[in-house]
Amino acid sequence: MTHFDTIQRLIAESLLIPAESIRPEDGIAQLKNIDSLTFEMILVSIESETGRTIDPMDLMHVRTVGDLAKLLD
Repeated sequence: MTHFDTIQRLIAESLLIPAESIRPEDGIAQLKNIDSLTFEMILVSIESETGRTIDPMDLMHVRTVGDLAKLLD
């Protein structure tokens, strides 16, 4: 399972949308039902599941789901 697969699944579970509908090039701000609180919950889920800490400064450059996955590489 890739980092993108993990992020795709966690986003889908949080937003209650099909995982297949989430692509790496999708803008995070354009995801259905996303808001700042939901995004924070997704980040906590990612950190919990991967055991990695995401530096808040790195999030300044994240625009797409793929960008978020690259933070874990």
